[in-house]
Amino acid sequence: MIASVYIKDGNLHLYNENGSFSGIGGLVYELGKPLLNFICYEQEQFDDAFAIIASAFDNDFAHLGAKSPEFRETLKEVTSDQQQRGDIYLYFYCQMLMDFVFAFIDSPQTAIEQLGDKIPNAKDRLNWAWEYKWPTNQPYPDKERILYRAALDVVALLSDDLKHAKEATAHFVEALILLRKAIPSPKTSSMEYLYAMEELNMKHTGHFHFLEHPFRAFYGMTKAPEIALLFEIESVKDLLRFEFIKMIEHDIFIKRCKNCERFFIPRRRIDAEYCDRIWGDGPRKCSEIGATIRYEKKIASNPILDAHKKTYRRFNSRARTGKMTQSEFLAWAEEAARKRDECIVGRLSFDDFVAWLEQGRVRKARNSSKKG
Repeated sequence: MIASVYIKDGNLHLYNENGSFSGIGGLVYELGKPLLNFICYEQEQFDDAFAIIASAFDNDFAHLGAKSPEFRETLKEVTSDQQQRGDIYLYFYCQMLMDFVFAFIDSPQTAIEQLGDKIPNAKDRLNWAWEYKWPTNQPYPDKERILYRAALDVVALLSDDLKHAKEATAHFVEALILLRKAIPSPKTSSMEYLYAMEELNMKHTGHFHFLEHPFRAFYGMTKAPEIALLFEIESVKDLLRFEFIKMIEHDIFIKRCKNCERFFIPRRRIDAEYCDRIWGDGPRKCSEIGATIRYEKKIASNPILDAHKKTYRRFNSRARTGKMTQSEFLAWAEEAARKRDECIVGRLSFDDFVAWLEQGRVRKARNSSKKG
């Protein structure tokens, strides 16, 4: 079991009796946010996190140094940042990588068997390591860097598994959005949506996905302290399945941002079209600049709008610098908007529209003779 979870006040609470969340005392996330962040992250973000952990074992004595408590605490700090940022799914994947490497130091076979419980094709992908045995003489340098080689192979394995999980979950989210558009929510219970999702799963895969493997539930004491009904989560994919079911049960509304095209949960306004994620290199969010970017893209893809915009800016600049009066500019702008609309609907040709716009261009007089 990787964690026990429960839902309270619209939040996802995670606990781990094995102490993987040491120093935190349990994790709390807004229901739906970890799942949507997971499927919206670029694959490179996950691969970079894996590479950082694997690189810690890129030396001849990694198998000896990794046994020190200080080394393990350093790696814990890396993953604790993921927990704090809400990257809980990335955290669990990184935890699988670290669990494998530390187990591999003691027994390659045990490490592969444990990983195989979570990722079925692990043994086939790590067949070379299954036969490996550490030399009995201690201490010795790992000149072949077997530990690092095994870590890199597991990184590739986890990256493939994570990519598949992202794509499958994104497909489920997209299907839910379409179902909610097709079936009015006031007349439909959350269980009906879940059944509809399962019908789609049966149609395309031949089996159910969400209801086929029930979660084991038990009553336990939480941090509050209070008694809550907790559910055992055995794997990352179980957690994805659990959170998605609870998102349906709690009517978590999902939309796709019209700027970055990533999924988000509208909190302040149900008709919000843009998410609150940072756009590009920042510092502004999609919700702050999404409408402007969308308008700019619309203009750039339409030569009529583009021509009108450029000329409008030129005339506006003239009005600001006093080369034409404000009333003259407003009269021109009104006429330009009318001709733009006529051109859009086809009553005025694009060439005639551009010719009309060009009538107001002021050109500098050219000298008729060159200076000697």
